[in-house]
Amino acid sequence: KKAYKNAVCDIAIVGAGGAGLSAAVEASLRGAHVIVLEKRGLAGGNTNYATGGLNASETSVQQKLGIQDSNEQYYEDTMKGGKNINDAALVRNMVNLSAETVDWLISLGADLSDVGKMAGSTNPRTHRPKGGGAVGGHLVDVLKKAAEDSGVEIRYDSPVTDLIVKNGGVHSVKVESNGKIY
Repeated sequence: KKAYKNAVCDIAIVGAGGAGLSAAVEASLRGAHVIVLEKRGLAGGNTNYATGGLNASETSVQQKLGIQDSNEQYYEDTMKGGKNINDAALVRNMVNLSAETVDWLISLGADLSDVGKMAGSTNPRTHRPKGGGAVGGHLVDVLKKAAEDSGVEIRYDSPVTDLIVKNGGVHSVKVESNGKIY
């Protein structure tokens, strides 16, 4: 295992799952020096196990395939699936940004060309790789490559053990590397 040492960066991201890698790519593309700290020896976290697909409405892919769908129907389907106890504002935000998210992932090299209909959806909106393959591992590979290509450093086997708070915000993190804290 590689032994890591103290480092300075603009943004430290804890976790190299789908969310962490997405944040790292976007921050790096906007000019930030980013280090991702991953406790395991590989990237992906739970995203590695996502098999169904990425739900999104009013996407460029749906349009190309002639699929009629709307943000409003996606919102209604999601609220119904959550027995209407979901956080409506968060669901609305997810739905409204879903097409943009698909386009962003495609711009990074993702294949989301297969759109199917999964349980709970009124219309086909589950985006996945050609042939209906599992989406998770594919997106992790795309995000990891985009992160590395944009200059993000991913430090594996590096669990964060503590957050250092200054002036009411997280200033730095303590990280374990080969049994030592840096």
